[in-house]
Amino acid sequence: MEETDQRTLRIEIPPSLLVKLGPDPTWTNMTTANGWQFITPGFLGVFWEGTIDLSGYAREMKTFYPSGGMTQQASFMAEEAGAGNISYTIVSSIPLDAEAIFTQVINMNGGPGFLNNPGVGVPGLGSNQQNWETVIFAESQIHVPNTNLTPNPVGINQLLSSYQTGSLSPTASDTLYVMKIVFPFGAASTSLSIPASRVIIPGIFGNEPDVEYMMRLKRSTELSQQV
Repeated sequence: MEETDQRTLRIEIPPSLLVKLGPDPTWTNMTTANGWQFITPGFLGVFWEGTIDLSGYAREMKTFYPSGGMTQQASFMAEEAGAGNISYTIVSSIPLDAEAIFTQVINMNGGPGFLNNPGVGVPGLGSNQQNWETVIFAESQIHVPNTNLTPNPVGINQLLSSYQTGSLSPTASDTLYVMKIVFPFGAASTSLSIPASRVIIPGIFGNEPDVEYMMRLKRSTELSQQV
């Protein structure tokens, strides 16, 4: 590999504030959703999606070699009257489906790039295993109510667990797809405040020999068509 170019990829994920009355089954006030959408209408799970444009490097036939991945968070997760929530952030070299990711992570205790339980969840959503190579980086977090704060009028949550996964595989794709989902446990929540965050992936761009690059590009195309 020659002509390497060190870069740090970054994408900003906006904050969101979702509100409802306790008996309501779904968020009824989305005026401050800030680009977040329902995973499935009628439920509390929401997601945000964006992309990282690599088309300029792709035109130069450069491959991206990730060397790591991390997320940064602006402040705290807050959920009034709730029982906690799970968040999942993923960076992929192929397009993503929020409902499929939600089903795999929440219902199957698996996720993109992992084995899933085909006997659980909605038919058709659990069958998409997604190749491990395409999951460049992912992170799951569980937040629970902070019972040490009394009173806790805004429902400040504390981080219970955090796990990072991903292949950090080189990619010749012209786009990286980013998604973050947040799903509260239970339906009693009256508000959910999701803090601003960002994903950071350092790495290098380099030119591979023609044969290796064409094979990688072919593989990227094959994997994207399996979505």
